[in-house]
Amino acid sequence: MEIPERVRKLKKKTAPILTPQFGSLQGVRVLQTATLIAVPHAGTMLADFGAELIQVENPGAGDTWRSFSPYIPGDGNKVSCVFAQEAHNRLSMELDMRINKNPLSREVFLGLIKVSDIWLENLVWLKQRYGITDELVREVNPQITIVHESGYGKPEFGGDPDRCWKAAYDLIGQSHGGWCHLVGEPKGTPTRIAPGSSDYVAAFSVSMGALMGYIDALETGKGQTIDVAQFEAIGRMLGDNFSRYFNLNEVPTRTGNRSLLYQPNNIFKASDGYIAISVSEPDQFQRFLQAMAETTGLNPDNYPWTEVNGSEKAINSPMGKELEKITTDWIGRHTKKEVDDLFVRHSVPSTPVCSAEDAANDPHWLQRGDFVECIDQTIQKKIKIGSPVPKFSQTPGRVWRGAPALGQDTEDILSRILNYTPEEINKLRAEKIICK
Repeated sequence: MEIPERVRKLKKKTAPILTPQFGSLQGVRVLQTATLIAVPHAGTMLADFGAELIQVENPGAGDTWRSFSPYIPGDGNKVSCVFAQEAHNRLSMELDMRINKNPLSREVFLGLIKVSDIWLENLVWLKQRYGITDELVREVNPQITIVHESGYGKPEFGGDPDRCWKAAYDLIGQSHGGWCHLVGEPKGTPTRIAPGSSDYVAAFSVSMGALMGYIDALETGKGQTIDVAQFEAIGRMLGDNFSRYFNLNEVPTRTGNRSLLYQPNNIFKASDGYIAISVSEPDQFQRFLQAMAETTGLNPDNYPWTEVNGSEKAINSPMGKELEKITTDWIGRHTKKEVDDLFVRHSVPSTPVCSAEDAANDPHWLQRGDFVECIDQTIQKKIKIGSPVPKFSQTPGRVWRGAPALGQDTEDILSRILNYTPEEINKLRAEKIICK
């Protein structure tokens, strides 16, 4: 495919042009052609620490995430709750991506490639539907880092080609990656972890891969392609799941919330909700026994560590079952706060199971600044969302604005980054390449 002359002559302007200077990633420009969760969340994580993130959206329709309910109402408008949280700090540009159908689309898209350091994408059938290939992108910008994210990975990196082209969303990633097989009660149905979890896990692989590729490109002057398969991102975080199978011929399966090695290590029902307790070392166990002795009168000497901990056999022994019943019954008669206060005094790992309401009123969350206010650009209303993670001592992240209105930054990107004149921008509108 021919490279437009305008693109060949285009000079890259150092980022940021349209976003504030802050964070350890200032100076990095990220182009994102993606929808829904994994890649958009990865891009937002980079933007939270200063990367100038350009999100390309379908003209008139935008990111599918914009349509997800429930909605926050505004003055004659509304915004998706999840989009309001996840799309902050990004620039929104409407663009018809079918560069194989229209030379003007090709010119704008390849111009964006020319001026970007990283390109993140999760579109399906890039070549077939849009006419976009890594070779074309690399011809325009040899140093760019390309990150593809999909359910099963790109066939160029191996695997069954037929499987690679299958559709895959969160539940598919959790299931094929092995997560669902390990979650749930032992005799129950395999269980999905909160919707979106495998997408968010994959997002960390996307952002980590993007930054490693970018660092390598700075050193070598040569970009590379990174392939993130959602199921592999899940499989890699399952601890000894595979090593036990390959080396011990064991197939780990669901164990529920209760640990099969240590106690108390479970989610217990208190009189007003649930509390998690996680004891897994002898010293912690002794502190737990002292706490229970204080409140129930049990004798710690009656429950030696090796007799009630360290194996499934030990925790299910008569002595182990007895201790579990004492613990469960006592917790059931007390509030979450009463239980947690006791264990905090004795340095036993515990915490109430937090809802959003619990977290929003918890002094620890609040004192760490884990929620922030911003102006959502669609409803022009102050809202509150979660703040950037992790914390940095010298180059902290920030939320500099809320999620953009659809196409809000199209004209600024075209004029200030790609050097389009007002007349040229109007022509793009007339050709339906852009809307705003």
